[in-house]
Amino acid sequence: MKSNTPFESIQTPDIHYLRRVEVLKKHPEVKKLMGYDPWAAVLTLFIVAGQLTFAWAVGIWFPHFGQYWWQIILLSYVVGGTMNHWAAMAVHEMAHNLMLKTPAQNKALAIIANIPVLVPGAIAFRRHHMKHHSHLGIEQVDNDFPSHWEVKMVGKSGIKKFVWLFFYIFFLFLVRGFDTKPTRWEWANIITLIITDILIFVFLGKIAIIYLLLSTLWGFSLHPSAGHFIHEHFVFKEGQETNSYYGWLNLVCFNVGYHNEHHDIMNIPGRFLPRYYKITKEFYEHLDSTRSWTRMFYDFITQSRLGADKRYVRTEQIRLEGLKMAESLRQNKELVS
Repeated sequence: MKSNTPFESIQTPDIHYLRRVEVLKKHPEVKKLMGYDPWAAVLTLFIVAGQLTFAWAVGIWFPHFGQYWWQIILLSYVVGGTMNHWAAMAVHEMAHNLMLKTPAQNKALAIIANIPVLVPGAIAFRRHHMKHHSHLGIEQVDNDFPSHWEVKMVGKSGIKKFVWLFFYIFFLFLVRGFDTKPTRWEWANIITLIITDILIFVFLGKIAIIYLLLSTLWGFSLHPSAGHFIHEHFVFKEGQETNSYYGWLNLVCFNVGYHNEHHDIMNIPGRFLPRYYKITKEFYEHLDSTRSWTRMFYDFITQSRLGADKRYVRTEQIRLEGLKMAESLRQNKELVS
């Protein structure tokens, strides 16, 4: 492990490898929940169509930003931030191929879901997100980590943490390692978004573009539904690397709040994660969780013990040891059977 890391080094393997084996050993029936959910694909199309329609309507209702700026900002936060974040969570589902049958179909729909966000990132996210799951806690591989520069800049200051969270989208897209050479699918994503951005400007108008840009800013910022960006893997309780949320905002996030559950069994569509939790509750009910991402934001900003450095890191050797332990557990399962 690099000695200059600002994060806390741990010697324990990724618990999700091990718990996955134990869950499947005790509850093999959860395999019936695995697969893909075409109804989520239909919902995604409604989300995109609904947000674009609302953007057009905002341009009709409030044709001049200077005159109606506060109404546009308010709608972009309450409605737009929720919708664009929901679209982004659809992209997350499709990064795991959980909506349609083939990877290509999921990639194509993810690009469509990316349209109201205006910033082309769906396919790049897919590539990096898989490493987050396979190499959780491995710096420079797990793309979910803040950069060392972010950690140094933010420190423990409540004001700096607030500003960092307010502009979180810029750190996600510009600082977190998305600057790799684009693949063909990523170029398709970029070109499609350039075309659709132009079409939105031409046919829906300037106010629609402003509304969608603000919606993206809010949807990846200090918005209640965006709380999972911080809550998922920052250490709110010592010894626990992943955290779950069981509040009502899961309804507009494809249940991404069920995050321990998602990391344990990645190929269960979001719609079925509450059902999975009910079946396997004994594995999760003792873990620290929250029912309010808004309260989580407050705690993160105001508590001096929490900061951008409050993450666990492990070495590649420890990750591989965890894989060996999981394989040993799996073989023991087969012997018992």
